[in-house]
Amino acid sequence: MDVSAAGRISYDVIIHILDWLRDDYRTLYHCSVASRTLRDVTATFLYRNVTYSPSYITVVRVLDLRHRDDFVTGFFASARLPHNAPFVRRLQISGYLSARPPPLNKFPAHLKAAVECWPNLQTVVFSPAQYHETTFTDTLPLLLRLSALRDLAVNGACASDTLAPVLVQLRGLESLTIQSPGRAILQLLPGWLAELRPTLRKLHLTGSCGSVTPGVLRSFVPHLQEMMSFALGLSYSLTDNDVFTFMAELPCLESLEFRYYLQLRPSITPRLPSLRNVTVYYTHVTTRTDAAHLYKWIRRVSTHSSLTSLRLVCESEVYGSAPAFDPLLEHLSARHAATLRKLDAKDCFFGRAALREFCRHCTALEELSVGVSGDTLQEFPQYASDLRQLHSVAFRVRNRKRPVTTSLDFAKSLIYPESRIRRLTVDGKHFEGRWASTVTPMEAGSVRFVVEEVDSQPHLFPWELGVMDQ
Repeated sequence: MDVSAAGRISYDVIIHILDWLRDDYRTLYHCSVASRTLRDVTATFLYRNVTYSPSYITVVRVLDLRHRDDFVTGFFASARLPHNAPFVRRLQISGYLSARPPPLNKFPAHLKAAVECWPNLQTVVFSPAQYHETTFTDTLPLLLRLSALRDLAVNGACASDTLAPVLVQLRGLESLTIQSPGRAILQLLPGWLAELRPTLRKLHLTGSCGSVTPGVLRSFVPHLQEMMSFALGLSYSLTDNDVFTFMAELPCLESLEFRYYLQLRPSITPRLPSLRNVTVYYTHVTTRTDAAHLYKWIRRVSTHSSLTSLRLVCESEVYGSAPAFDPLLEHLSARHAATLRKLDAKDCFFGRAALREFCRHCTALEELSVGVSGDTLQEFPQYASDLRQLHSVAFRVRNRKRPVTTSLDFAKSLIYPESRIRRLTVDGKHFEGRWASTVTPMEAGSVRFVVEEVDSQPHLFPWELGVMDQ
């Protein structure tokens, strides 16, 4: 954009143009120093998200006198300036904070001062892996003043016996996430949910949920009748019958996240007519029997639903030969062919015939991520011809004797102008297709379709992580 022309274009127009660059912080920064008009517009995107997430190595440098205070200079100081502070919408504090107490630890005081400067916060995430017990003591009461706060995620740092009574005074939340909830917060949670019932639509209890017993789960039911999204971490105290009975009493439940563990006792089949999105976390399975228990559990949950999205996330290292999950594809083809849009099961292995029939029936599919053999991978371009809406494909090659080399020619067999597929990933190797303008003088002004290998790893600048001197 011509800098001189930027001043003549409406603010509303420029903000829509720069919205295309919302995640390209380097370009946004260069735009911000080009002119006063662009500076004012780019501030909306540059300061909307403030993240402070020190790595473990930062803990080692606690006594390094040469280490600068991250809150005094750089991004945090800039975000607290009066003309930038109103743009801050999201605050995330995670990673490894100092475990030293105040006043040796200056972070709690800096955090309190920062939150006082950001009145328009809509999302707050306080989930550090290491912290001092008083880190959020002075900051947590300030959240009660944030009228725009709608999404909150916390862990034990804000849910102790001392801080839990302050935390449950928050009102107006639409989404609440509690990581590894303990007894202190669970005892107060039913009453808090009763107060939040008019607005709360997402409740996520993640991580270690051993303190969530059948009685605790039942105490939530009267307050979750309008709940649309629910997540539950690992709790050996709960049987499938406990969980299925609980879910069946949530008439508006559309999204479910659950940490599965193997149970050998029979269970009921819940009726969840509103369920659309299911995410299941599990540990790696190596036998056909364990695989059968997993896909039967998924089949039981989704039998009376119309799924649009199914994600299977393996939380442990995947190794060795892979048992087939073909019956899962048969179930999806039979029950959810008309509605399924996304299948993400890259750590699950699917056979050639099952995948071919799945692609033939689930023609509305838009995203696909599965584990396959090398032969199935080579044949997939034939299956993809029936998937007119498919735009992103990812494969993990399993049960192979030697590494599979993915060539650019194979990528072009899937990514071409007439198809909708624009992204392909094979064993971490990424390809993208796009229309690009030509650079030769003879073809100036024309465009052509190109397929190229890309680096999909996002580059995070130090100031994005709240660390200024790396």
